[in-house]
Amino acid sequence: MAHIGKEANNIDEQALEVRKAQRFIDKAEIMKMILSMSQKVAEEYGVDRETFQRMKQRICENGTINIKTRAVRRLVVKI
Repeated sequence: MAHIGKEANNIDEQALEVRKAQRFIDKAEIMKMILSMSQKVAEEYGVDRETFQRMKQRICENGTINIKTRAVRRLVVKI
């Protein structure tokens, strides 16, 4: 008999941890899509002109963007 650990004794009584499938986000693809998107399309997705221009400026100046903001999430729906 092999002992494989304390948890194995009651394995049939333990609840299964069911997780959703992981979703990997390609940040570079999102930034590329934002830079190529027109103002009109961004406004159709609910992102105002000023916010959209700041997003583009941040990508150009810093080379990055926070993909967890509400405005970026609105645009990511398109992908």
